[in-house]
Amino acid sequence: MASVDAIARAEAVGNHRLAYRQFIQLADDLAAVDAVTKVLLSAEEPDLTGTRWDDAVAALVEYRLAEAGAPVPGWVAERRGDADERWEPQRAALPLPFPADITAVPEPFLRRGVLIEENELASA
Repeated sequence: MASVDAIARAEAVGNHRLAYRQFIQLADDLAAVDAVTKVLLSAEEPDLTGTRWDDAVAALVEYRLAEAGAPVPGWVAERRGDADERWEPQRAALPLPFPADITAVPEPFLRRGVLIEENELASA
């Protein structure tokens, strides 16, 4: 997944806005294709970023595949994250002044401790 590489590059140089934007692009890309293509796009494990974005990507893939009723690849299940150590991505140059609404975070994200609300998973 080229988007994961772009997330890693952006995060490495501190461009949090771009890392977040690349994540949302991946969410859009997975939403735009049929179930078989979703499975094909996510079958191969992407390189690790070494950040909590790894947990976010696994949660996103699980979320999109579940929407399609498609099987989840093993690498997704292996990236368990840490529900007790909650992480909210920085979406802009400065952190948001308000936290994510936990009740709006989809289960695959919450289980991994990634606080991204469901309404964020689609571009406007």
